[in-house]
Amino acid sequence: MTAALFTFLRAWSDFLFALTLTSTPEVRPITLGIYDYINANSEDWSAVMATAVLASIPAGLLLIFAQRYIASGAINGAIK
Repeated sequence: MTAALFTFLRAWSDFLFALTLTSTPEVRPITLGIYDYINANSEDWSAVMATAVLASIPAGLLLIFAQRYIASGAINGAIK
C-alpha cells in the first residue's frame, strides 16, 4: 500500500516527464496546465494559487486516508 501511494504521488506531481512527452493540451496533467497559465497570464497569481490548491486536494486526501498504511510500511521496513 505504501509503495502504491508513493507511486501515485510521484506520477501526480511529475512535471518534467509530462512536459517532455506530451504534445497536445488534452492529455497534459494539471501541473502543466498551471505552467501554461503562468506563461500566458503572469499577473494573475490568485488564480494560479487557487488552481494549485485544487490540484493538491486529491493527493492530500489520499495521504490522510492512507496514513495508517504509510506508518506501518515505514515501521515494517525499518525493523526487517
